[in-house]
Amino acid sequence: MNDNRRAMLLMLAFVSLWAVIEAMAAHVLHHYSPYQVVWTRYAVHLALMLLVWGWREPRSLWRTRRPAFQFARSLLMLGMPASWIMGQQLGLHSATLMSVFWLSPLFILALARLWLRDSAPASIWVVAALACLGSFVMHEPGAPSSMGLLVFPLGMALCFSLYVVMTRSLRTETTRTNLFYTALGVFVALTPFMPGVWQTPSPGDMLAMAGVGVLGFAALYMLDRAAEAAPVSVSAPFAYLQIAVTVGLAVMAGMGRELSVRRTGLGLLLIAGAAFYVWVREPGFKVRDAVAIQPVP
Repeated sequence: MNDNRRAMLLMLAFVSLWAVIEAMAAHVLHHYSPYQVVWTRYAVHLALMLLVWGWREPRSLWRTRRPAFQFARSLLMLGMPASWIMGQQLGLHSATLMSVFWLSPLFILALARLWLRDSAPASIWVVAALACLGSFVMHEPGAPSSMGLLVFPLGMALCFSLYVVMTRSLRTETTRTNLFYTALGVFVALTPFMPGVWQTPSPGDMLAMAGVGVLGFAALYMLDRAAEAAPVSVSAPFAYLQIAVTVGLAVMAGMGRELSVRRTGLGLLLIAGAAFYVWVREPGFKVRDAVAIQPVP
C-alpha cells in the first residue's frame, strides 16, 4: 500500500474514533461544564503519555526545535471546542454549527495550497465540494438570528484545518512530541479556570471522561500519522466519512427514526461517492507539497 492510501485509511480511523468520542461525551456534556470535559480529556491524554514514556524517555516527549509553533498548534485544539461551546451558548443551532464546520476539508485544501504549496488536482477540490454539499443536505442548517454568530462555526473549521496543516508541517518532529504538546497546551491554558467550573464526577462519568481521553489520544495519533504519510489534500475528503460513521452509530443506538431517509441517503451517497472516487483515482494523483520534498532527519 502506498503512502497516499495509507493516509486515507488513517484519516478514516481518525474520524471513526472521533465519532465514537462524540457519542461517549454526549452524556457527560449534559451534566458537567464542557470545559471540564475538555480539560479531563487532555489531562488523561497527558497522563497516558507520561505513564508509557515519561519514566523511560521523558525528554523524548518535550524535545522540540519549534516550541512556539507546537504551543500555537496546541491552542487550536482549545479554540475548536471553545468556538462550539460559545456558539451553542449564544443560541446557534447545532445543525448550523456542524454545517459550517464541515467547510473544514475545503479549508484544508486552501491552506495547504497557500502554506505548503500543495499541488492537489482540481478533481480533489470537486469531490470535496460535493461531499460538503452532502453534509449540508444532511444537517439542514437554518439561518442564524445574527450572521455574526457564524464566526463561531467558522472558527471551529479554521482551528481544525490549521491544526491539520500545521501537523503536516511538523512532519520532521516525532509523533510522540507532537501529541505531547497538543495536550500540554490545552491542559495549561484551562487549568487556572477549573476551580470555577469543576464538579466532582461520579465513578461512571469519570470512567466515560477517561475513555474519551484515551480514545482522543488514539484519534490524534491517527491524524498525526495521516498528516505525516502524505500531503493532507489527499486525505481531506475522507474527513467527511465522520458524518457517515456518526449516522451508523445513531442507527445502532436506535436513534435512526429521527433521520430523514431521503436527505440522509442523498448526503451519504455524495460523501461515500467522494471518498470512493479519491480512493480509486489515487494512482493518477500527482500531489506534492513543500514538506514532502524535505528530508526527514
